[in-house]
Amino acid sequence: MPSKLKRLALATGLCGLGLFLSSASHAGASASPAPAKPASAAAPQKLYMRPDQVNTAEWKGGWTNLLNDARQDFVPSLPRLMAVSVELVVGNPGPAEDLLTLTVLDDKGKPVGRLTQRVSTETSGHVLFQFPGRGLKVSPGTPYSLQLRGGTLFGWKYVVGGYENGDGTFNGKPLVRKADGTPERSTFLFRTFGAP
Repeated sequence: MPSKLKRLALATGLCGLGLFLSSASHAGASASPAPAKPASAAAPQKLYMRPDQVNTAEWKGGWTNLLNDARQDFVPSLPRLMAVSVELVVGNPGPAEDLLTLTVLDDKGKPVGRLTQRVSTETSGHVLFQFPGRGLKVSPGTPYSLQLRGGTLFGWKYVVGGYENGDGTFNGKPLVRKADGTPERSTFLFRTFGAP
């Protein structure tokens, strides 16, 4: 750096300018180095999700629309809920996509997490709702509910029997009734993914 610039920088109290100019003359150099991370600051641990609760029953054609209050109870075994997959069917003619909202409710019916996403008819067989970051904190062994809402385009697939740790409901009532009017236990097709 020419001595005139050095004198100007010193005379005006702009020592930082001199450092900037001298470092900027080197190819690839930056004006200020990145601050060093303290040795004690550990990088956040990555969480890898794995299947937790799964309804593996074979679908036989039952589904219900998403305009109403469609819910599926489940009991997590892992302390973090990372994602939920639901099985849908295109139930009615309409647009090529719909906006769906998945809400996770605690055992008192209070929302603990909600995701909304646009779903296309081309990719609606298995729809994955993934919670950001470290997912939702849940209490293993405690009942929760999945509530799925949308328009008339898609239907949430259900089966008679199925998942053992919770029931599916439609507007707070059983999905299916026997010929004599008594409720028949039914469940929606879903899968949860959790992490320790």
